Amino acid sequence: MSAQVLDCKLVAQAVKDNCKAEADALKAKGITPKLGIVRVGEKGPDLSYEKGATKTMNEAGIDVEVFALPADISQEDYIKKFREINADPSIHGILAFRPLDNIDENVAIGENIDVLKDVDASTSANMGKLVINDPTGLNPCTAEAIMAVIDYYADEIKAQTRKKYAPLELAKPGQEDDVCCGLDVCIINNSNVIGKPLSMLLTNRFATVSIVHHLTHAEIKNDYIKRADVVVTATPFKNTLTADMISEGAIVIDASVIREKAVDADGNPIINEKTGKQKINTIGSSAADVEEKASWKTPVPGVGSITSAILCKNLIKACKIQNGIK
Repeated sequence: MSAQVLDCKLVAQAVKDNCKAEADALKAKGITPKLGIVRVGEKGPDLSYEKGATKTMNEAGIDVEVFALPADISQEDYIKKFREINADPSIHGILAFRPLDNIDENVAIGENIDVLKDVDASTSANMGKLVINDPTGLNPCTAEAIMAVIDYYADEIKAQTRKKYAPLELAKPGQEDDVCCGLDVCIINNSNVIGKPLSMLLTNRFATVSIVHHLTHAEIKNDYIKRADVVVTATPFKNTLTADMISEGAIVIDASVIREKAVDADGNPIINEKTGKQKINTIGSSAADVEEKASWKTPVPGVGSITSAILCKNLIKACKIQNGIK
């Protein structure tokens, strides 16, 4: 067996297309959805993220305004500017780049952002809404991106997993058609941005969820992973997930982003001719042999391409809520 590809680019495009349609409908009502990006200084990763986020937002019909603040800004001045941005009714969501040097993020951002503009879903208020399944909540983008993969490939996942179990006799009418209902998912991650919110998103749709991590005893961890229909791995370590750990035909979603220096077969650095620097490869935390045992698997990088599209989805949702549109 060689795993079929869960094409994340197709998922991302589907999310963006839906956002574009909703953005056009909002504009027809005289409302232009808009994201405010708050950046401090000129850090390379921030500039790269800003460029990518702006491009994705524009493709989805969403305006972007960047607030570039000086690198040496004080916490007091940062909060003052942040509050101005937060109070602007034309800005429906705020993406504040972190980490911030010499500024307490929990105070500067966490205590000053409107929960309905928290499109990055970094506040405890939105996490609380997720736990109680409040439809006005905004959810962490990577966790939602993984859900988008599951929903986009729902028919393929159901075809692979439902044959293992008896019909869901206690499911409510229509509920049995939800790919998550009765699905057994093991998540190798317990962070606030992936593992915890993803477990809630799945549980709210009646999946059976287990979370394991680097402190889970190996025997217990392997039992949970071996049983799962879907295994989500998101760790900073190579070969966290190997073929012997999963069941035959399991579905694997690798949301890890591990960057390592590229070397040839002899261990010599592979140099990028354009930059003169050593090439960097992006890999996941699942070993190569996983593809020979899994039925479906995401490529790496892959899930990350959906994450920025989910940011658009959160922005559109925030805009609609703020304007009283269902």
